[in-house]
Amino acid sequence: MDDTTIAAIAKALAHPARVHILRTLARQSECTGAEIFGDIPLAQSTTSQHLTVLRDAGIVVSHSVGQASVYCLQPEVVRAFAEEVAQIVASVPTCSPDKEGC
Repeated sequence: MDDTTIAAIAKALAHPARVHILRTLARQSECTGAEIFGDIPLAQSTTSQHLTVLRDAGIVVSHSVGQASVYCLQPEVVRAFAEEVAQIVASVPTCSPDKEGC
């Protein structure tokens, strides 16, 4: 995963409502828009905007079932992002408080 993709996903997750949507989608294989809208205390239009940000970042995909929209988490994208962040964190040098620059 390149730096631009990592930054785009981090930016998409930089809002509590989008993290909430991510958690909601992580609990089941797919959710209808109505389920997501009912689970978050925001206007439907605002929630739709947040879903668009998550879709644009590749974290969420959607498809239509009849007149309903169904949203699914892209677990491989979330896992890859988590692994990249974990690698960054693991590479941070240990610093003692008495060392200059820490």
